[in-house]
Amino acid sequence: MARNIMHIGRLPDNTLVVAHPKISSKHCLIKKIAEGEYLIEDLDSTNGTFVNGRRIKQTIIKPGDELELADMLIDIKIAFSVFNLTSLAEGINYGDLKKQETISTEFSKLKAVYEKYVSDKKKTMTGSTLTSTGLRAGLSLIPFVGNALGIVATGMTGNVQAKLYELDEKFKKNYICPVCFKFLGNEPFDNLEKRGTCFFCKSQWKKEL
Repeated sequence: MARNIMHIGRLPDNTLVVAHPKISSKHCLIKKIAEGEYLIEDLDSTNGTFVNGRRIKQTIIKPGDELELADMLIDIKIAFSVFNLTSLAEGINYGDLKKQETISTEFSKLKAVYEKYVSDKKKTMTGSTLTSTGLRAGLSLIPFVGNALGIVATGMTGNVQAKLYELDEKFKKNYICPVCFKFLGNEPFDNLEKRGTCFFCKSQWKKEL
């Protein structure tokens, strides 16, 4: 079952552990009172709890608000994600969650990288075919152009190959695991998403709720 209350502080017995020297051992708690609405309460912390720049004792906080514990800005989206975790174990590390959020965000960008690569490659191949066909049709109406036609066709093929090589090289640089940075090959993004982990470093790309 999902939790509805979360304690935040420096010690490992908190629900969400924020390992920062200015964070109190038991800094604050957040209670889910409705979907998208939460109550936050400062637990007499030394350096304070701030919502949208204002120090609070207790107030309603919601997605989009700015949360700061002492002088550390907390990503509210990451903090709220704890409420969706099915595990009730204590000691979830904020740093680990933030790292996983970054990995998930970077991984999701690979979809656009793959789709652009496929689209650009298709346009290059299609454009080459159309241009080559049109040129052949035009030159065939002119006498004694057999050799010229062969030269032009060869040149065009070279240009297409150069463009495809450039696309491939760019793809290899960008279609990489966000953790180990190894090229993920030509495997479609949908397949990577279903697998969920890197074949090389075994890192998990998506958060498990």
